[in-house]
Amino acid sequence: MDLTKHVKEQIKKEASAKPERFFPVTTLKKLGFSRHHCATCGTYFWNQQPSKVCGDPKCSGGFRFLDNKIATKTLTYTEVWKQFAQIHKKLGYTPIDRYPVVSRWNPTMDFTIASVAAFQPYVVAGEVEPPANPLVIPQFCLRFNDVDSVGLSGHFTGFVMLGELAFMPPDQYDKEKYVADYLTWLQQGMGLQNKDITIHEDAWGGGGNYGCSLEFFLGGLEIGNQVYMTYFHDGKALKPLKINVLDMGAGQERAAWFTQGKGTSYDATFPHVMKKLYEHTGVQPDADFQKKFMPYSSYLNMDEVEDANKTWEMIAKKLQVPVAALQSKILPLAALYSIADHTRSLLVA
Repeated sequence: MDLTKHVKEQIKKEASAKPERFFPVTTLKKLGFSRHHCATCGTYFWNQQPSKVCGDPKCSGGFRFLDNKIATKTLTYTEVWKQFAQIHKKLGYTPIDRYPVVSRWNPTMDFTIASVAAFQPYVVAGEVEPPANPLVIPQFCLRFNDVDSVGLSGHFTGFVMLGELAFMPPDQYDKEKYVADYLTWLQQGMGLQNKDITIHEDAWGGGGNYGCSLEFFLGGLEIGNQVYMTYFHDGKALKPLKINVLDMGAGQERAAWFTQGKGTSYDATFPHVMKKLYEHTGVQPDADFQKKFMPYSSYLNMDEVEDANKTWEMIAKKLQVPVAALQSKILPLAALYSIADHTRSLLVA
């Protein structure tokens, strides 16, 4: 088994058995959240409106925020970072400029794959002071594991991860404050209410570091992931870090798409580029068909799909159209979205 996957499962199992030790349970309960167990996938989750299934799109029926707008604010792509920085500055975080995409300071990776990767390995290891503490950062990231999903599921090869980070001695590390800060952003920045939020218990690993985490879902879309990073793996066993790290990562593209509540993440991120591509190629979205298809686009995350053909067949059946007809409408658009995404990734890389 892959080491990272094995360690994450180990941490998740232990954290699920002792949530009060690993998660900010006091704040969640104070805000009216209660803990539940998903009858479909087995994940433990928190929300204010108890249900039998969690907020993951596979368990709850795909994306449910499209044309059923949950956010009371509408943000353009560039407005997302401005609001994120402004609100977090009031909460005591210092906004900083992004780091390069080529992670030349990190011997374990070629490209910066997450906001915390800008500070791995030396800051996270406690060997180098961070540029600010706590901080927020609009980190452009490159990930190629999602390349087969680009244009279909809302994924990108290049994206901006809004990072909310803190590097603290264990006695100054405050998970209760960190979760409250992120919920403040969701409420004040995106115009959301706690009653619409479902929070998953999970674990995360990357760059040799690990910790339990909370994933925030709204309308079937994961909008952010707050990791309480406390471990590193020396190749033999998990060991505690000298400092504890808050690592909250959220896609700027997803926040814009979610608050707009329509179209695709690509139209929300590249509105002017997509307009030019539609005009230049003559390929145009069928608005009525797109409206029916988009809630099921979450199932086309190819990194998690076991059989792509069966997934296409399942979606076609739900839409009551032949598979060939479905693909003839979706794949040309996916190609255009891929052009926009890949061009930006190449430009920044």
